[in-house]
Amino acid sequence: MDAFRTFEQVCKAHGYLFESHKVSTDDGYILTLFRIPGKRGENVGQIKPVVFLQHGLIDLADTWIMNDDAPGFLMADAGFDVWLGNSRGSFHSLEHHWLDYNKDSEYWEFTWQHMADFDLPAMLGYVLKKTQQQKLSYIAHSQGTLQMFARLSTHPEFSENLNVFIALGPVGTVKNIEVPMLRALKEFPIFELLSKFNVHEFLPNMRLNFLFYEVCKVFGKACDAIIEFYADMQVEEVDNVERFPVILAHETGGTSVLNMKHWQQMMNYEEYKVQRFDFGVKNKEVYGQDYPPLFDFTKIPGPIALFYGTCDRLADLKDVYWLEEQLGDSVVYSEKLFFGHASFMWGRNMTYFDTVISLVNKYN
Repeated sequence: MDAFRTFEQVCKAHGYLFESHKVSTDDGYILTLFRIPGKRGENVGQIKPVVFLQHGLIDLADTWIMNDDAPGFLMADAGFDVWLGNSRGSFHSLEHHWLDYNKDSEYWEFTWQHMADFDLPAMLGYVLKKTQQQKLSYIAHSQGTLQMFARLSTHPEFSENLNVFIALGPVGTVKNIEVPMLRALKEFPIFELLSKFNVHEFLPNMRLNFLFYEVCKVFGKACDAIIEFYADMQVEEVDNVERFPVILAHETGGTSVLNMKHWQQMMNYEEYKVQRFDFGVKNKEVYGQDYPPLFDFTKIPGPIALFYGTCDRLADLKDVYWLEEQLGDSVVYSEKLFFGHASFMWGRNMTYFDTVISLVNKYN
């Protein structure tokens, strides 16, 4: 049963080939990449167009292959060489060349800006070299989109590595986020308290697949309510709730408390903007200036496709409209769906992915 299988075992059980690769970043993190080069029996030496799938906040690569119509497998079925990233600090990417994530608090001193600065060039550079391709298609969800937006705004030339950037549940600003629990963080500084008590990892994967599966199987409404509370409105209409016991058995991916502090800062901005982490009095030491540098999204080159949801609590429509305005002519395709934030991977109706595949083919 997929709930109790590893990523590799899920792939093989469904007839797909699997590879695992290790990639080192310039600041010492060791990231795990998964690869689905095709179906069992295919010629692995065959040259295929490459797609790279990057998960969102507190997630992991498993999210792309757990639905009945799983995006990772849909891409493989469509003839692509599928690679999947795992962000630093997530379940599959906890290694470091000189730091121990269990012992060294310094390991957890990162936010999504470090993923943009270090993880993306390391991962995509490795994939292009390994596949001997000049470009790949980048498909990302949530924080995975923010990482690429940040990377392209500071290094527009990085777009030379991309055929197309497809953003699912795209995130730039989160000024209008509507998640009750996250909005409450404005009043209750939980992440400051966690840091004070030397807790540096947030929502790690507890390896309790059996427990999550049984709870969701018996108390299905409770798991539906969790997804609705955090990310999606009208969960039963838009998400594959029957599959939730299997999907949630692989969650969460985990991240750093510092990363969550960055998101908390973003929710507290009074104006529309995206900026690096605010270290307060240490900004001068870190950035050479009193305030964190801003990311200028108007400098981001295309082609970019945006898919966003009307029931999305995390990528609010007003925030997405601001993002689309900043990106301007770089957006070559935009579609609004009756989706929540998780629906892009776990949706009941995944036919929208036919359009994603068409876009990838068009820009290859």
